[in-house]
Amino acid sequence: MRPILIRVVVGIAANTLIAALLTVVGFGGSFLENLVFSQCIGWAIYGFTAPAIRAVEPGPLRLLAATAGVSAGAVTGVLLGQLLTGRHALGFGEAWAVQSIFIGLFFGAVGSLLFWLRERTQTLELELQQREMRRLEAENGRVEAQLRMLQAQIEPHFLFNTLANLNGLIEMDPPLAQKLLDALIRYLRGSLARARAERGTLGDELKLLEAYLEILKIRMGERLAFRLRVEEALRGLPFPPMLLQPLVENAIRHGLEPKVEGGTVEVSASRDGNRLRVEVRDDGLGFAEAPGGGTGLANVRERIASLFGGAGRFTLAECPAGGVAATLEIPVP
Repeated sequence: MRPILIRVVVGIAANTLIAALLTVVGFGGSFLENLVFSQCIGWAIYGFTAPAIRAVEPGPLRLLAATAGVSAGAVTGVLLGQLLTGRHALGFGEAWAVQSIFIGLFFGAVGSLLFWLRERTQTLELELQQREMRRLEAENGRVEAQLRMLQAQIEPHFLFNTLANLNGLIEMDPPLAQKLLDALIRYLRGSLARARAERGTLGDELKLLEAYLEILKIRMGERLAFRLRVEEALRGLPFPPMLLQPLVENAIRHGLEPKVEGGTVEVSASRDGNRLRVEVRDDGLGFAEAPGGGTGLANVRERIASLFGGAGRFTLAECPAGGVAATLEIPVP
């Protein structure tokens, strides 16, 4: 039903209810006469107040305009009702006509009060929405600052070690040095693209992660193996940047590097309805210290909470066969 039709139906029903109430208490004449007067007064008040309200900005002046519209509408409605019924002489000589005006003013005042309360409620709701938008903007700014801080923590240390390794390989093993340089270029290109992009996918993150792992594998040699087990259909799903790399870095630094023979890190993903589950698993030394106590993992937890609230989840668990499994669960469209 269209809004204007709803407004007409509600107006007729409200005026009819007022006429019935006046008839029950013995005011005026028959129900039909009271109905005519009620409809005339009600619609006259609406006819005066609606344009006045639209013409004035919200605030005290609008309330004053509504009050003036109610007064003019009540007087006009009584005159029109007298003219249509023919029961009373045109004018306000009779006490009944004056009482009708006061009744119209009363119900008009009640309507104006309800209108003011509704307008006040809408204003408060708008203020709350604006505050929430400002809060979300500030929260997004904080998340972006966390992301930049996380990148600042990871990249200098990683780049320094990689360049030092590259410098040593140039004379000892030029083909391997070239391979390391190619991987580093792909990593830096992907990292720059992810930093500039407002949105990204799981596939984008995996490409960056693959270049990162190839660099580490050149540095660690046979001590590091990695697998990315993610179906092509899942790679197009939206995924925030810099959520996987801290987990992989943590697995290698604390689980595989201290282990003499090294080990394997595996990244897998699965979807269950509207939830994406991504797991980073290693077969390293396990929890060498308090589980999840690192700065990188703390940042991941905070970003998950900031981005997804209660809909996101990050867990760490020690694997029965050794190593640690870090699991991210986030909602997806």
